[in-house]
Amino acid sequence: MSTHSADRDYSSYSATELRQAAQRISEDLARGMEMAGEGGLRPEAVERDQDLQTWMRNEAARRT
Repeated sequence: MSTHSADRDYSSYSATELRQAAQRISEDLARGMEMAGEGGLRPEAVERDQDLQTWMRNEAARRT
């Protein structure tokens, strides 16, 4: 289960913290897919996490 949420306020995160959070999402997704096996994760959950991850990386780049 991801510890990240699009509902969370990330405005106080530094660029480094955003990059680290985006990396943790990648790790969470990989672990979830591995544990889910053939059935996989819900596509909407994966898409939501990937969208959040993309936003975090873009925002980190903007803040540097």
